[in-house]
Amino acid sequence: MDEVIKSIEEHIGLIIYVILGFSILLASVEFIYELYKKKINRWRLGEMWASFSVFLVAQFLEKTTTLVFVGSFLFIGELIPWQIPVNTWTTLLCLILVDFIYYWEHVIEHKVRILWSYHSIHHSSPIYNYTTAMRVSFIDGLITWVFYLPLIFIGFHPYIVLLCFFLVLMYQFWLHTELIGKLGWFEKVFMTPSQHRVHHGSDKLYLDKNFGALLSIWDRMFGTFQEEEHRPNYGLTKPINTINPVKVHLSEYVNIFKDLRKSKSLSEAWNYLVKHPGWTPKK
Repeated sequence: MDEVIKSIEEHIGLIIYVILGFSILLASVEFIYELYKKKINRWRLGEMWASFSVFLVAQFLEKTTTLVFVGSFLFIGELIPWQIPVNTWTTLLCLILVDFIYYWEHVIEHKVRILWSYHSIHHSSPIYNYTTAMRVSFIDGLITWVFYLPLIFIGFHPYIVLLCFFLVLMYQFWLHTELIGKLGWFEKVFMTPSQHRVHHGSDKLYLDKNFGALLSIWDRMFGTFQEEEHRPNYGLTKPINTINPVKVHLSEYVNIFKDLRKSKSLSEAWNYLVKHPGWTPKK
């Protein structure tokens, strides 16, 4: 098993570079197509820059988030006296479990406002292309690792969990495009661009739907699945109307602070933090 883990350690960098290279290729093809179709204008470029600049902020703080994410897994993994054997089947099982946990993490991020505060950044773009996939807050990596700790506790090797998490995360990149239509039978099992477009829609029909990352079966099982019936209106229900990366990051935190200031009790303030986004006290 040590040889398998050593092999993963040696090749994980190569895997990352291959996936990143493929992602850059997809984004380049999409950009050229949008230029050809004359979809690129000053406003769209501004939103694309906003997404890319949020990505740059996250990269600037990458060492910190990586230390927290990877370091916590390795530290806790050393304390666990049992370990699930590493082979093809256990790795596949870990991948499915990571995807299952991601589904519920994603649901909770939409339902708990203090978590929505960082996740909403990803939903704030009023356009939908591969730059939207980059609009992810650096805060995400400081918090989300907690959701996957149970896999370390039950005995999965930290490197296997990290590899599966990375694969699930990278799979989602190709979902952020309008160039790919519906994919027939493939959509019955796997998440597709059509299904993820629904997730980014601010239309009432599309709100809080299609939380899956790799598999679409979780949404079908738990009643959160929605077919793409028309082109979504992208972004938040209350647009932030800014391409400033700092304001993009802080917008929801400012809104939370305003609500906390007008709270009339500790209970009300607590509810503003843990209830669903848009919660207001009953009059």
